[in-house]
Amino acid sequence: METVLIGVKKKSDIAFLISLAKKLGMSAKALTQAEVEDWNLVQKIESGMKTSNVSRNEVMKALDK
Repeated sequence: METVLIGVKKKSDIAFLISLAKKLGMSAKALTQAEVEDWNLVQKIESGMKTSNVSRNEVMKALDK
């Protein structure tokens, strides 16, 4: 399954797009601003997870500054 995020300015546009998606046999859900921010944070975390494993001591050393 693929996902598309569409930003809209008017609530009436949200209702129209959700209705259209459902008529086309797709699922649709309106997201709150907090959910969008959470999604963006997850994307950033996942992109940062491409490094090799780091020991706890190395993390603590880096946090000590």
